[in-house]
Amino acid sequence: MGKSGAKGDSYYGKVAANYEKRRTKQGWWQVEQEQMQSLLETLPEGLSVLDVPFGTGRFVPYYVERGFTIHGLDASIEMLSAARESLGDNFNKCKVAVGSAMEMDFNDNQFDLLVSTRFLRDIIVAKDAKKALSEFARVTKQYAIIQLGENTRDKSEDIDPEVILESKLSAEGNAELLGEVGLDVVEKRLVKSDPEANSNIYHILCRKAANAD
Repeated sequence: MGKSGAKGDSYYGKVAANYEKRRTKQGWWQVEQEQMQSLLETLPEGLSVLDVPFGTGRFVPYYVERGFTIHGLDASIEMLSAARESLGDNFNKCKVAVGSAMEMDFNDNQFDLLVSTRFLRDIIVAKDAKKALSEFARVTKQYAIIQLGENTRDKSEDIDPEVILESKLSAEGNAELLGEVGLDVVEKRLVKSDPEANSNIYHILCRKAANAD
């Protein structure tokens, strides 16, 4: 089996401009939207949220509904330009920046909530995913919603640090991965299942452990 390289460099130019149109045609896009909205409704109103990568700001309307203070980070300025076009007036309610998820210029515990989807599982390689996850845990003081894949064989595969994670980890493996950076799993919401590939994808709501700092 060949190695699966990072796809982060592909979200620029015309790809960024067409991202929203292309992704919204995917059947599981709407499931992701519904499950994210449902998870956010379990959290208090008025939180500060950091969404990484911000992309086209697909969850911003839900953040606005909850009265959140909205921050976003993305490596692609083209994606943020696409977000401006997609969100309209709601874009002005967001403070966005260009930067790397692996080394974020934010303070420890700066945000109440960290949200990251379609990134750790299938955009960056495993070693970078671990760096980003550590950064996510560092900047949030309460909650995180992280999208991860799980295999359904109840046993994690060996992880090559230069390959993307996909669904190589089991449920236990993901819990350990999150626990290593001080995030405890609270609830999981299934957003996609692929029985032929022994793969499930979840939005995972986490709470930062009291002794994580």
